[in-house]
Amino acid sequence: MSGDDHPRMRLNNELQKLYGSSASSHVKWEIYSQGPANDLTWYATIYIDDMKHGYALSRTKAGAQDEAANMACEYLRREKF
Repeated sequence: MSGDDHPRMRLNNELQKLYGSSASSHVKWEIYSQGPANDLTWYATIYIDDMKHGYALSRTKAGAQDEAANMACEYLRREKF
């Protein structure tokens, strides 16, 4: 998978275009899991400038983060940031 195909990398690249080297200070992730240890559900929410831009749940932590990042990318694309 190339960097542009990876949702979190794609989002990072878009945020770098918007904010330059301070991009990471504009982003906050909330990540947690629930359920029994053998059947966890992971939740990921991404905030950009304190506004929720993506939320997802998955059986894996990375899956939840990737889907939330996809949602944030789509929002940025729609809003033409």
